[in-house]
Amino acid sequence: MNECVLVVDDDREIVKAIALLLEKEGYQVLKAYDGLSAVMKIRERKNLPIIVLSAKSEETDKILGLSMGADDYVAKPFSPQELVARVKSHLRRYTILGDIHAESMDDGIQNGRLCYRISERTLYADGEPVKLTATETKIVELLIRNPGRIFPAEEIYSRVWGEEAFSAENTVMVHIRRIREKIELNPKKPEYLKVVWGIGYKMEKV
Repeated sequence: MNECVLVVDDDREIVKAIALLLEKEGYQVLKAYDGLSAVMKIRERKNLPIIVLSAKSEETDKILGLSMGADDYVAKPFSPQELVARVKSHLRRYTILGDIHAESMDDGIQNGRLCYRISERTLYADGEPVKLTATETKIVELLIRNPGRIFPAEEIYSRVWGEEAFSAENTVMVHIRRIREKIELNPKKPEYLKVVWGIGYKMEKV
């Protein structure tokens, strides 16, 4: 069965153009013309990649899109090749993270209130599973496997997104903030996800 992509835009011509582009790549395309907020609601019940396309390229708009739960942000006008590459990259990452046939490992990584189950690719806080997106899961796995090590934003981006980092700081910062809100007792005074100013981020060993 072909992978399915939902394209949402209030401009029907843009939806048509993107749909044709993705159909040529073998994707099944569903079309919608409003309701980005509805897509974000779907994310609350089902883990799926979301890429925001916007005519606005300001950093504040990018951060807003990522804060809403999107995994990536592409400014219009965009390169068709870049869009297809990003769609493939995100679908591949979600497929890998959701692969029930992935090699099973019995051990988990324990750090204070947190436990990362490698076989499940699931983070638990106080024994309860934390609802992370695939991107957030990869960031958590990278940091919790290397407690105390400081990762520059550029390295986190290149490892998690699988591509060269350009202006990665804000993108990584937003994802770190979202993870903190889900795992820290007080996100404003984080116990686990620490920023080392001017250098990067680390998972504190508790």
